[in-house]
Amino acid sequence: MLSEGKVLFSKDDNCYLYDLKITDNFYLFLDEKNDTVLRIYEQDNILQTSISSCRSSEKDKLWKPLFTKEIHAETEDIAYLVDNNTYYKAITLDANNSNMKINTIKPLKQRNMFSRDFNITTKETFGIPISRDTKCPFYFFNPDSGYYWVDPSPALEKKMPNDVFSYTNTICLNESQNTIVSAYRFTNHVSFYGLDGTLKTTVKFGETPVIPITTSDPNKIDIRNTSKCFTYICGTAKYVYCLYEGSSDFTNQSKIVVFQWDGKHINTWQADRNLQAIAVDKNDKYILAISRNKNDGQDIIRYYLSVH
Repeated sequence: MLSEGKVLFSKDDNCYLYDLKITDNFYLFLDEKNDTVLRIYEQDNILQTSISSCRSSEKDKLWKPLFTKEIHAETEDIAYLVDNNTYYKAITLDANNSNMKINTIKPLKQRNMFSRDFNITTKETFGIPISRDTKCPFYFFNPDSGYYWVDPSPALEKKMPNDVFSYTNTICLNESQNTIVSAYRFTNHVSFYGLDGTLKTTVKFGETPVIPITTSDPNKIDIRNTSKCFTYICGTAKYVYCLYEGSSDFTNQSKIVVFQWDGKHINTWQADRNLQAIAVDKNDKYILAISRNKNDGQDIIRYYLSVH
């Protein structure tokens, strides 16, 4: 079970934190609303920002960053992101002097494929296109061979409406496990693939299948009134953590559904409030979460985990 959530700090409505990462000594947050696009806190001194970065298009700065979701079990105080859909970058932190260095690892060379949920491996870039026009849950890309679009689970495809937005999802990759996981927003299913795009298994969370509601047009889903299922995903070397909503309007207390990388369901935890995004430390000891608060701002909450 989860411990009772402890609010570490709060932000008012001048900020909108949309993603987070945990390293050995720091918490990192990305801010969509403020010119301070990156905020970093020392874990043993969370009452004030230790390091920050203002939005800039300079090479060693950040413009429109997204943390990548692939697993880096061996890293200590390094976080990885894709900036402006163009560059794969590393943020290297020094716990001794609170210094930060942003280095460009490589350009992605994806031309105009604007994407989210980037997962970068030694060979390919995995992602989800922002403008969805296919049922494919994700693609992988190599500059030499181009794009490969991965098919959805045939069993899931039989249940879903034809609207491609039925397949809205979020992904997380573990290269050492040869697995990428796709958790779906409008259905309570999670698919596990090999890195070559081969489907390994699809599992259903809960007893009753959740299928998107359609409008008067049976080929269009009613996004507003359809239950939201998996809204966020992250992982560690051992487990993949899926944030589950369960309501149509984001009013439920969130659940955190835990799987092994082979698709075995390990645990389900009930949070004490609705959560927007989560990160887990690499030793699977605690969860850090972003949650809306009653003052139109956001709280940063820590939950300690029981043994899986």
